[in-house]
Amino acid sequence: MVGPVPGGSAPAATLDGTIQSAPMDFDPYATYGTAPQPLFAQDPNLPLTTPSFMTGSTFSFATMRRLIEEVRLDYVWMPGNGDDEFGIHDAELSTTFNFPFLWNEAPLQVTPGFAVHYWNGPVSVLPTPADLPARAYDAYLDAAWEPRVTAWLRGELAFRVGVYSDFTTVNTDSLRYTGRGLLALAFSPSFSIKGGIWYLDRLRVKMLPAGGIVWTPGGPNGDVRFDILFPNPKLACRLRNIGDTDWWWYLRGEYGGGSWTVKRADFGVAVPTSGIMDEVDYNDYRAAVGLEFIRPNGFTGLFEVGFAFEREILYQSGSPESFKPKETVFLRGGLAY
Repeated sequence: MVGPVPGGSAPAATLDGTIQSAPMDFDPYATYGTAPQPLFAQDPNLPLTTPSFMTGSTFSFATMRRLIEEVRLDYVWMPGNGDDEFGIHDAELSTTFNFPFLWNEAPLQVTPGFAVHYWNGPVSVLPTPADLPARAYDAYLDAAWEPRVTAWLRGELAFRVGVYSDFTTVNTDSLRYTGRGLLALAFSPSFSIKGGIWYLDRLRVKMLPAGGIVWTPGGPNGDVRFDILFPNPKLACRLRNIGDTDWWWYLRGEYGGGSWTVKRADFGVAVPTSGIMDEVDYNDYRAAVGLEFIRPNGFTGLFEVGFAFEREILYQSGSPESFKPKETVFLRGGLAY
């Protein structure tokens, strides 16, 4: 997700969410609310300067937030149509709303979203075909909140409930709960650490540890940002400003995939999985290089090229136990306002 720099006017690149996403479908380190106050008011690595016009003056800054924080569209394409390949077209639309919540100045961010996955393959081979339907869907509601515990400690909490299915039949396995819980400790305006868990609710992986460090060597408005966070790290560098548009390039990694309930293909022969309801996982690792822009009016966009590897499709029925598609490149684009 791309957001404003807390406490400053210049925008900065933050860790993107991803449509598979997201893990599926959401970014575990998306920034909500305002930035925490650090342990030290001034980064010890930066010189302390006070402009003459600020001497003896008191300044306060307020963060203005809209009811609709963001409307976002993401698209991912992974080519593949061979015997041992798996092609993917993913499109996701979401809208984030801000609501006052409890005593904390950070709002409760509620995000309804919908995604459609067009699948090409895998090619079915009897007697244990690794088949999938042509389409599957996500319909979810996400809630995220960043409570500030102290001046230098805050939490990052998110919970999502959704239906993940081809919608042929929806059962209890179609309803999935995912989320994350992290603590962020700010040592200075440019350095903080995070730690917690990320709950995925998949067949292969139910829960992952999450965390790492966030470092902006030049301060919050610096030109480089290191999000060295497991499982979705990112390095972003400012290219230049063209007019009032801020351009960044980045490198990122991601644990991608998701889980859905689907109806297996009916082959009309004595195949154990013929026509049954099954739950399937798709898991992969992704590495990408991308370019993103940020405009003062809140309009942002990105385009990236990446590589997906260690790809795997798991079947709850065990018929087959798994299918491993070939590695592939992918393209991703996104627009938000």
